[in-house]
Amino acid sequence: MPPDGFLNLIKPPGMSSHDAVAWLRRLIATPVGHAGSLDRAAAGVLVLGVGKARRLIRWALESEKAYVAEVTFGITTDTLDAEGRVLNERDASHLTAAEVEHALVRFAGDVEQQAPAYSAVHAGGTRLYQLARQGLEVPVRMRTVRIFSLRLLNFVHHSEADRMGAGHPRARIAVECSKGTYIRSLAADLGAAVGCGAYLSFLVRGRSGAFGVEQSMTIEETQRAIENCCLESALTPMDAPLSAMPAVILESGDARLVAHGRAVRPPGSAVASGLARVYDTSGRFIGVAQLTAGEVRPHIVVV
Repeated sequence: MPPDGFLNLIKPPGMSSHDAVAWLRRLIATPVGHAGSLDRAAAGVLVLGVGKARRLIRWALESEKAYVAEVTFGITTDTLDAEGRVLNERDASHLTAAEVEHALVRFAGDVEQQAPAYSAVHAGGTRLYQLARQGLEVPVRMRTVRIFSLRLLNFVHHSEADRMGAGHPRARIAVECSKGTYIRSLAADLGAAVGCGAYLSFLVRGRSGAFGVEQSMTIEETQRAIENCCLESALTPMDAPLSAMPAVILESGDARLVAHGRAVRPPGSAVASGLARVYDTSGRFIGVAQLTAGEVRPHIVVV
């Protein structure tokens, strides 16, 4: 039987999210999807839905994210990160940690962000990065995101590290944010706010919802698990992203009906509405159901 569950992969820099999906799919010959892409140059948590877990990826996508971002000031690029072409360079040696901390305050809460020109956002059926690579005009795409927390972890002035280049201080910033937040855009906006420009020079995602970097697996560890036929035991259970949902436990007869796509009305069930996790009395996860006035109607079945 093919494995079902979520792989908490620590993606190395240089590998795209699409590459990671294709790599795992080739190794295990099972459908795989990702729960939120991570830029090629970035590293950190990339959640992969394996087998039937792909049907539950939408809830993993909705989760909050946590990053540590390195921002370099005094340089702007067309991709807003280190992979792009330098557009402008200026001396930012006057910048201080206090100025950066003061500017960070304005980006907390609900923020309007412009999607980077080199991003996967669609415009008329074409992704923005495809237009940008062809030298075509890229339409402005705005979105509202929520930034829960911004903290300056470290600020290094050019005089403290000559290898960085004179006039280009760097800051490490911890960010906790909603899905869809572009950290590249945040870095560029921060550079504009302090008046010297900036780009995202490195990024690490430390958490995606219930999946933290402490429990993640490297490429090499994943390959060994596959070679030793123990990948399934290394996967996170399919219901992990659903912890915020209420749980419904059904007796074996009702559980079988729900597993076969039938709605049931368990005896003594409370009047409720919304989505819920469904289990049988042995603790086996059946799937997600819609609750309406005591009726349990299958929404997504994974058994």
